[in-house]
Amino acid sequence: MKRIGLIKFTAAFLACTGAVLAATTPVTCPSFVHKVNITHYLDSGATLPVQGTVVAGASNGGIYKSALGTNAPTMIPNTSGDHSSSTNITEDGQWVVYNSGGIKLIRIDGQFKTTVPATNASTSDGSCTFWWSAPSGKLEIVYRESGDKVIHALPVTFSASAAPTFGTDHIICQFTNQCEFSMGCARNHFITREDINSAVVNYGPVMVTLPSSGAAATEANEWHPTAGSIPQMGCMCTISHNGAVACFNTGYDAWCGCMADQACNLRHKCFTMIPFQEMTAPAVEWTKTVLMTMAVSVNWAPKKYLYLSPTDSSQGLNNITSDFWSDFKDWNYTNDSNYIVGDGDNLAYGNCSLHPDSCAGSHMPDSGTIWLAHYPTNTWTMILHLPGGVRLSHPAVWVDPIVHVIAPLQGNRLEYHGVPLQGNKYMIDIRGRFVPNAQSTSKLMPGIYYSVAQDGRCQRILVSHQ
Repeated sequence: MKRIGLIKFTAAFLACTGAVLAATTPVTCPSFVHKVNITHYLDSGATLPVQGTVVAGASNGGIYKSALGTNAPTMIPNTSGDHSSSTNITEDGQWVVYNSGGIKLIRIDGQFKTTVPATNASTSDGSCTFWWSAPSGKLEIVYRESGDKVIHALPVTFSASAAPTFGTDHIICQFTNQCEFSMGCARNHFITREDINSAVVNYGPVMVTLPSSGAAATEANEWHPTAGSIPQMGCMCTISHNGAVACFNTGYDAWCGCMADQACNLRHKCFTMIPFQEMTAPAVEWTKTVLMTMAVSVNWAPKKYLYLSPTDSSQGLNNITSDFWSDFKDWNYTNDSNYIVGDGDNLAYGNCSLHPDSCAGSHMPDSGTIWLAHYPTNTWTMILHLPGGVRLSHPAVWVDPIVHVIAPLQGNRLEYHGVPLQGNKYMIDIRGRFVPNAQSTSKLMPGIYYSVAQDGRCQRILVSHQ
């Protein structure tokens, strides 16, 4: 039986920037904000606890693949010269969809490369993906039409010995406002980011409930928070394969102590996960309610990329003296909802003096690398990079569902302070929260948990009382 968990820049970055607010008041963060317990390391083949495949587009052309745990990138045959602005991989790890001057499908071994018969497809970043668990019962390709206001879906059928075939193209969303960056679609849920110039109340991450009738969704199908509490610019939206949880880069929501982004002059240094809000859900305040009480997780990037120059002004962003250019973006859920993949863009080190944007080469070798984040333990692993300064972006990962043990590198411990031991171990749930008095699995609600030993070693536990 298929296991389903709870969750399962180019000119574009300019639209994600804005006025910078100074963090003047200390903030006590909720338990789902993971600022301390981070392990980070380069995947050397012995450190990554899961098996599978990572794919990503290269800045000099080509779609690259590598087995997880090897960092041995090879170009997928027949992709030379292709520059992907969107990438995703099927849940069996066999087919890759990407946008390179048109939407392409190709088998992981390079066979049966096919141009998807899309209707005037957009070429903007994040303009195509897969529709996970679509109501049709088929896997569908979701893409934006040129202009980025109309969203199409196209059923696809794969064969072991032939090129894929396609069903009838149909429109699933028709907005009056432009969509930006990435998007996600699962079950009857769709998420994207609407243009900053949107006339509607919400111009950050937008969650849309697709009509059961099959009619195209419009702004009327969006969930909006209470008036005056609009999301501030959250970019790089995606969604878990079961449609339960949204993920995006936090915008400048004036919660500096807990969310690392524009408000703290830290840019995209964390991703935020919130339960998907149906259009019928009550309107609540965005920051104080959705982010500060309802979030599933806020996971911070490794500290080496959180450097903030002491010369930064609290009155505004100084591109030269801050680490503004150190971004993590292009998030994609894997088929194992505990893992999210993204790319690191212009990753400046904390020892890069006052001018990180001038340190390309000697101080920014991690720029354009691919990272896999295990969100319950906030373990970030660099899983793919190319030599010679060739940058990778728009990654996707297939995780082999057989491997279930998480074992961080010796010496890179997860730190949990002041928490009672559970038989010399800590117990955390899938949201990263400690579970008190969990002496036996019989006392736990059904779900996914992690038993964390004092040395940081984790064991995944699936609890079922059937």
